[in-house]
Amino acid sequence: MSSLPSLSELRHELRTPVNHIIGYAEMLLEDVEDQPEPRERLEAAVAAARSVTALINDTLTPTRTSITPDELDELLASLAAPQQRIIDAATTLRASPTAQADETFAADVERILAAARRLTTLPEPAAHDERPSASFPALDRDRTDAPPMDGRILVVDDIEENRDVLQRRLEREGCTVATAPGGQPALDQLERGTFDVVLLDVLMPDMNGYEVLSRLKGSPALRDIPVIMISALDDLDSIVRCIERGAADYLPKPFDPVLLRARVGACLEQKRMRDTEKEYLREVNRVVAAATAVEANAYPAGALAEVARRDDELGRLARVFDNMAAQVQAREDRLRQQVQDLQGEIAAAREAETVSGSGVGVGLETGRRFATRYEILKTIGEGGMGMVYHARDEELGEDVAIKTLLPELVADPVLVERFKTETRLARKITHRNVVRTHDFGEFGGVYFLTMEYVEGITVRELVDQRGSLSVSATLAVSRQLLDSLAVAHEVGVIHRDIKPQNLLLDEDGVLKVMDFGVARLAERTSNLTEAGLILGTPSYMPPEQLLGDDVDARCDLYAVGVVLYECLTGKLPFEARSTVSLIAKVLNDDPAPPIATKPDVPPALSALVMKLLAKSPDDRMQTATEVAEQLAGIG
Repeated sequence: MSSLPSLSELRHELRTPVNHIIGYAEMLLEDVEDQPEPRERLEAAVAAARSVTALINDTLTPTRTSITPDELDELLASLAAPQQRIIDAATTLRASPTAQADETFAADVERILAAARRLTTLPEPAAHDERPSASFPALDRDRTDAPPMDGRILVVDDIEENRDVLQRRLEREGCTVATAPGGQPALDQLERGTFDVVLLDVLMPDMNGYEVLSRLKGSPALRDIPVIMISALDDLDSIVRCIERGAADYLPKPFDPVLLRARVGACLEQKRMRDTEKEYLREVNRVVAAATAVEANAYPAGALAEVARRDDELGRLARVFDNMAAQVQAREDRLRQQVQDLQGEIAAAREAETVSGSGVGVGLETGRRFATRYEILKTIGEGGMGMVYHARDEELGEDVAIKTLLPELVADPVLVERFKTETRLARKITHRNVVRTHDFGEFGGVYFLTMEYVEGITVRELVDQRGSLSVSATLAVSRQLLDSLAVAHEVGVIHRDIKPQNLLLDEDGVLKVMDFGVARLAERTSNLTEAGLILGTPSYMPPEQLLGDDVDARCDLYAVGVVLYECLTGKLPFEARSTVSLIAKVLNDDPAPPIATKPDVPPALSALVMKLLAKSPDDRMQTATEVAEQLAGIG
C-alpha cells in the first residue's frame, strides 16, 4: 500500500466483512437448527469471525491514534488462520446437499465466502469515502421466545449488504422494513410514507447521516420519528454529534441482535407514546374548541362524541362537557324564547295603551331649560319621591332622565350629603339591566338626579295592560332582574324598593332596574308608616323592612317574589283596603300559591315564589345568584 489508512478507515474496512460473515451465518443458523452438519460448519464460521473481531479490537483500541506498517502487517497476518477456517467452512457448505437444494441458503453462503476473502485485503485509502457496514453477532438463544415487534422501519445505508442484513433481521423480529440507499431517497420516502423508526448510517457518499438527521429533526412532520444511528465509527465525537442532532440512540458496529432488538423496541415504544400524546393533545384541542363554540353559541350537539368514546379521564370530561353543553344550549334556547314571548307581551300592551298627554303636569314645563343645560322634552311620570322627566342634555348631546326630589327628602344638609353618598354607590353598578345613575345636583332650590334615559314600558304598565304575563315572559323578566341584583349586591348596594314601577322594559325586552339607592334615602327621612304611605310600596316589602329592622340583600329577594307572583297571577300576594290591614297580612298571613290561581304555572316555579315570600329571611333563598340558578332549570 502506498500509504496507511486512518484508524477509522481501517476499523471500517476490517469490520465490514466480519459483520457480513456473522450476520448471514447467524440467520442461516436459525434456518438449519435441525441439520447437524451445516449447523456445525456455520458455528465454526461464526466462532472464527468472532476471533477476528477480538484480534481487531485488541489491536485497534479506542485510545489509539495511529498504527505503524509493521503493526498492520502483524494484524493482517494474525487474521489469516481464522480467515482460512471461515473459507473452509463456507466452501464445505457450498457443496452440501442443503446448498444444492436451497438457492437462498447457497446465495448467503457465497456472501460469507466473499466476505471472508476480503478480510486481509485492504483497498487503497480514499479521502472521506468510508463505507461502514452493519452486522449481527449471535442471537441470544434465551430470547427466541420474545414476542414479535410491530413497527414500520426505514433502513438507510449505501451498502446493499448492510441494508439486506438489517432488513432480514428486523423482518424476522416482526417489523415491516423498507430500505433507502442514501440520504435523499430516505427523505423522499419519509415524506411519502409513515415510519415508526429510522436506522440511519452515518457515513454515506451523497448525504451523510448527520445532515439527514438534522433535516429530519428540522421538519415538523418528521421530527417525532426516533432515529437510531448505526456506524462502525465508535469514537465519542461521532456519538456526541449524533445525540446533539437529536438521535434517539447510537449503535456501533458490530452489535448484538438482542441489543438491536431492545433498542429498536424501545424506540418503537417511544414513538407509540409520542403518537398517543399527540393524539391526546389533538383531542384536548377539540375540547377547547368546543368550549369556544359554546361561548359563541355555536356548539353542535354531539360534536365531542368521538372524544367521549375514550376510556380515560379525557373521555369522561368530553361526556360531561357534551352533556353540559347540551343543557346550556337548551337553556339559551329557552331564554331566547322567553325574551321573544316578553317582546310579544310588550308589543300587545303598546297596541292597547291609551296615549296620555305630552308633558302637562305639576313641575317643570315642557320646552323649559333646566339647570342651564337640560331641555325638558316631556313629563314621564310622577312617583312617591317626585317627578320624572325626559330631557335633552345639550352639553353632551344625549337624552337623559331627570328625577326631581320632593323637598322633604332633602330638608337639611345631612340628607343632601346622604343623597350624594348613595349616588356614588349607585354609580358603582354597571350592568346592562340597571339604569345608569349620572349625577346628583341642585338648581333653583330643586334637587334632582340625572339618569340614563330608556324608552320603554314599565312592568307595572305591562301587567296592567295584559292582566298577567305568560310563564315564559315572567321568566324573562325575573332572569334579568336577578342578574342586576346579583351585581348590585356584590358591590354592597341593596335596592330596597323593587316593584314593577321601577322595572323598565325597552322594545327588545331588555329590562332596566331604576332607582338604586333612592329608596334607602326615603327610609332614612321618614318613619316606617310614613315611608310606606309616601312610597306606596308596602306590598313589596318583607316583614323585617316593614318592622324597621335592619335589612340585607334578602329583602330584595322577597320583593322579587312579589313581582313574580304579580306577573304570573295579575294579583298581589296580599291585598287589603288600608295600609295597616295590608301590613298586618304581610306580617301574619300566608298567601295562596301562584299555581292555585293559575294552574299553568309550573309547580317548581310556584314553590320557588313561595320560598322567596317566606316571613323569615333565613327561610328564603339567600342570594340572587342562587335564585337565578333555580329559575334556569324551569321553563
